[in-house]
Amino acid sequence: MKVLIVDDSVVFRMAIKQALEEAEGVQIVGTLSNGQLAVDYLKRGKEVDLITLDMEMPVLDGLATIKEIRKINTKVPIIVFSSLTTMGAEKTIDALSSGANDFVTKEETGGAASIEKSLEMIRQSLIPKIKVFKSRTSLPVPSTQIPEKATTPSVARPTSITMAKKPHLIVIASSTGGPDALSRIFKGLKEGQDNVPILLVQHMPPVFTEKLAEMLSKNSPGYTVKEGKPGDTLKASTCYLAPGDYHMILKPDLTISLNQKDKVCYVRPAANCLFESVADNYNNQIASFILTGMGDDGADGLKKLAAKGSYNFYQDEGSCTVFGMPGAAMRTGLANEIELEKIADTINLINSRL
Repeated sequence: MKVLIVDDSVVFRMAIKQALEEAEGVQIVGTLSNGQLAVDYLKRGKEVDLITLDMEMPVLDGLATIKEIRKINTKVPIIVFSSLTTMGAEKTIDALSSGANDFVTKEETGGAASIEKSLEMIRQSLIPKIKVFKSRTSLPVPSTQIPEKATTPSVARPTSITMAKKPHLIVIASSTGGPDALSRIFKGLKEGQDNVPILLVQHMPPVFTEKLAEMLSKNSPGYTVKEGKPGDTLKASTCYLAPGDYHMILKPDLTISLNQKDKVCYVRPAANCLFESVADNYNNQIASFILTGMGDDGADGLKKLAAKGSYNFYQDEGSCTVFGMPGAAMRTGLANEIELEKIADTINLINSRL
C-alpha cells in the first residue's frame, strides 16, 4: 500500500513515516508539508493508495485539501489527524462529511512532544486503520458527489423484510464511515411530530459526538439530535446519541443512563451495551440498523434484540467504508441487508405507519 503523508510538522511527519515503515506492506511514497503540495502531487498522476492528512496546515488546510482531492480522486482513503478541541472536532466532522474516511486525534498519537510516545501511539491507533483500508479494493463515493437534499419528497421503496408490527423504537450503531452514512440518512428523514425515537451509538471521542449531534440535527428535517443525558426520557422525533467515552443504556423505567464501565469490543460507547439494555427493558417492537464500521460491535446485542422479535438490518457492503460491523451482523443470520440509500426511506415508512 502506497501512503502519502501530509503534515506541516516535520517532527510529526517523521514520526508517522517511521511508524508506518515498520508496517508490513506499507510504502511511504511522499511526505509533504501542506495540502496544496498534496493536490499537486495527485494532479501529476502519482499513484497513492492512502493519504494521512493534518487538518491544520498553511497554504491549503485539511478541509480545503479534502475537497480538492475529491475533485481528482473519489476513492483514495483519507485519514485525517485532528485535535481534541471543540474547533478540532468541528473541523473533523466537516472533514468526514466532505469525503474523509476516518480520523485519529493527535492526542491519541502522543502529539509532537515525544517521538517515542508518538511512535507507539501511531502503531496502536493509525496502523490498524490502515490495515483495514488496505484490505478494501474500492470505497463508496463520498457524499459530496450526492445532492444535499431532494427537491421533492422521496418515495418509500420496499425492503427485504415486511414489518408486520410498527416499531416504536429504532436503534442504530456505526463507526468508521459512520458520520457520512448518518449524514445521508438523517438528511432524508421527513418531518413529523410523532416520529419514532432513535437511540444511536457512533464510536467517537468526547466533544466529537457533541459536534456530530449538532451537524445531524441541523441537517435533519425530521429529528432533533442530541447527546443522551442521564434521566432523559424517550421523546418523539428525537435521536439520542451516546456521548463519547460513555456507554449509553436504556433503564427499566425507559430513561437513559450513562456509565464508564470497561470497554466492550475495545470501544466506549459500545452498541452492544445499548442493544442489550434495550432488549432487556423495552417490551414494544424495535428496529435496528448496523452501519459501516470496524470490528464486530453490535452483533451480540443484535442477537438479544432478535430474541425479542426485532426487525434487524445491516448496511450493504458496497456502500460501507468498512464492512466489519455489518459483516458481523450478517454472520448472525438474524439481520437483513439494506442499501444505504434505502435506510431513510425505511425509517420514513416506519414513521408513517399508524
